[in-house]
Amino acid sequence: MKARQRQSERNRPIYRERTWVPLWFWILIWGACLLGAGSALHALYVESAGPGALGTGEQPSAGLLVVVSGLLLLLPILLTLASSCLDVEVRTGHLFVAFGPFHLLHKRIRWSAMEAVEAVSYRPIREFGGWGLRIRKRKTAWTIRGSQAARITLSSGKRVYVGSRFPHRLVAKIRQQL
Repeated sequence: MKARQRQSERNRPIYRERTWVPLWFWILIWGACLLGAGSALHALYVESAGPGALGTGEQPSAGLLVVVSGLLLLLPILLTLASSCLDVEVRTGHLFVAFGPFHLLHKRIRWSAMEAVEAVSYRPIREFGGWGLRIRKRKTAWTIRGSQAARITLSSGKRVYVGSRFPHRLVAKIRQQL
């Protein structure tokens, strides 16, 4: 019982920050998927009306329309679940970074693997090609919005950018643990 309690205390966040995806991103994603679903359904009707892939001249069944619509709407739902926010937690044993409320994509960086940390401003589009999980040769970014991050230099020489609304606070908490 005491071992479980100690484990729980080690994993308890000392500092936690959650950054949400900007609204314009969701408007863009959902708009594109709804437009795609509408176009696909329209094309399905047009093809069924004349000589085309279906070639019957009959209207498509309601079941087929539901399946096509469902598949086209599944993409934004999965994107919403997988990447709606970025959670950054400073814990006693490590730094924890994860995307989405279910933390499907996550990373733990042990304090012993870190050499340095500093708050930086950077250009996400120029340096990484945008936001999200971006992996380059000697650097990786875990960002969701903005241009502020805590840049962590690992003992391997690799740099990890962790997006933050308050990078100086995050860096201060990391330095306390180091």
